[in-house]
Amino acid sequence: MKLILAVFLLILSNNLYSQNTVKIESVENKIEVGPHAGSRDLSFGIKNILEEMIQDKGYDLTPSATKSIQVELLYFDVKKVSMQIAVYGKTSDITEIIARGTLFENGKKKKSVIIKEQAKTLTTTVVILDKGGKISDSDISAALKKTCEGIINQLL
Repeated sequence: MKLILAVFLLILSNNLYSQNTVKIESVENKIEVGPHAGSRDLSFGIKNILEEMIQDKGYDLTPSATKSIQVELLYFDVKKVSMQIAVYGKTSDITEIIARGTLFENGKKKKSVIIKEQAKTLTTTVVILDKGGKISDSDISAALKKTCEGIINQLL
């Protein structure tokens, strides 16, 4: 019985150390201009998206992991392009995000990537009603997810 227990514990401990584990160090907002400059909410949102994507890739999150990821948001902007002919209007909103992801292993920088992603919304209208145009939350979410996916795919 002791032999079976010892073999089981040996196999279990070997599996625990051989798992792929990662931790998210920090998400820093280094955006200097615009509505999201220094926004902590944007940083927390990205950290949650990163954690979800890391787990979807088969990695485990643990604070004692030897691999860690740090993300810096560098740029965020919404570009608006409008075309109007008589009563027909076409508006294109492009939400663009640039971020730097850095992979550290045992505290040493192993790899760094800069990801530029965008989400696009196209609106056509027959009657022109301009309400000033606000930033779409769905566009921000889509651009953030694409950015996080690019960081995870290139770093891990």
